[in-house]
Amino acid sequence: MIRKSTNADIEKMLEIWLDGSKQSHDFVAAEYWQKMVPSVRKYYLPNTETYVFEDKHQIKGFISAIDDRYVGALFVAKKYQNQKIGSKLLGYLKNIYPELSLKVFAKNKDALRFYQKNGFKIMAEQVDEGTKEQELLMSWAMACKTGHHKRYPSDS
Repeated sequence: MIRKSTNADIEKMLEIWLDGSKQSHDFVAAEYWQKMVPSVRKYYLPNTETYVFEDKHQIKGFISAIDDRYVGALFVAKKYQNQKIGSKLLGYLKNIYPELSLKVFAKNKDALRFYQKNGFKIMAEQVDEGTKEQELLMSWAMACKTGHHKRYPSDS
């Protein structure tokens, strides 16, 4: 079941976020993610529109939206990955918002493929200030198939 998160969910979401950040962004020093924990706990998670995927009273993943269109986070606990939880969470947001955007690190090939499979198109490239890594700005809009540039062979 997908539901709106509560303050009681923050520590579990933080655990999923930290583990997932280290796992999927292994090209960034783990210390970077660790030092972000207080900000994510105090400012980010309480101030976003966040939904959790919960099954049998267990939070297995979450997705956060900022300003009604920006996907700030999508994380699924490692042991529950490849069970379509991420797709369900993303689909949930797509049913709420007619357009979405997000940033993904270019080196995070699994996430890039996931978002492309779910209809997101690469709109721009830039360097993330905090990590100095290349990131891609991606966008999705209901029924939109134009307005992007093909930058990678897997772009549709």
